[in-house]
Amino acid sequence: MIKFADILTEILNTYEIDVIIKSNKNQNISDILDQIRALRKITTVRNITPPDYPQKENIEYTKVNIKFLSKTGKPEEDIKEFEQEILTSDQDDNQKILGVIGAKFDTNTLRRL
Repeated sequence: MIKFADILTEILNTYEIDVIIKSNKNQNISDILDQIRALRKITTVRNITPPDYPQKENIEYTKVNIKFLSKTGKPEEDIKEFEQEILTSDQDDNQKILGVIGAKFDTNTLRRL
């Protein structure tokens, strides 16, 4: 059974941030966002890319809003962890999420919900 204290902690430690995902156009962006959504602590990933967002020939730029839980109350540490998890694998330094070339977290948009 869920305790009231657990619910309160979750409410108080929920944050959101905007992120620019740089990916290979050959990889489906929905698959990439699903894999990001599957990372531990991340609760939602919402595509907020405007229709006129600048793109390059083989690279797709996608702006997303990510909501996440910070168990420690230090969201900056969680963001560093997310960057690491999105960009590299624990094995052989390969891409963890196939097709992702880069992820830029806009810390100016970080806010507690």
